[in-house]
Amino acid sequence: MQKRLAEMEAEAQKIREMQESVDKEHSALSTQDKKEDVDARSVFVGNVDYAATPEEVQAHFASCGTILRVTILCDKITGHPKGYCSFFVDDNTLLVVVFRYFPRCSHFFFSMML
Repeated sequence: MQKRLAEMEAEAQKIREMQESVDKEHSALSTQDKKEDVDARSVFVGNVDYAATPEEVQAHFASCGTILRVTILCDKITGHPKGYCSFFVDDNTLLVVVFRYFPRCSHFFFSMML
């Protein structure tokens, strides 16, 4: 029993050390670098149908690559969608594909032109 407890404590110590090293690497990046990285991989879309869900927007743009997160902007007071959304892609090189595949004012989603 004591042998098993010692093994578990050793494993917990290894996990703590690994977590500390990851935290050090993560904190090494400045917040400005993080913000610029997020901005470089984000796309803002207007004229989105009010009935659209994040899953539907993600499915619509899935042909362009991996979409990590979709956010539909909503009114603070009513909670109703504003008709805008943004999505965050896995790789900023996919943004080139997005803008080539969906040229401005020429693609329909829920019968609305994006």
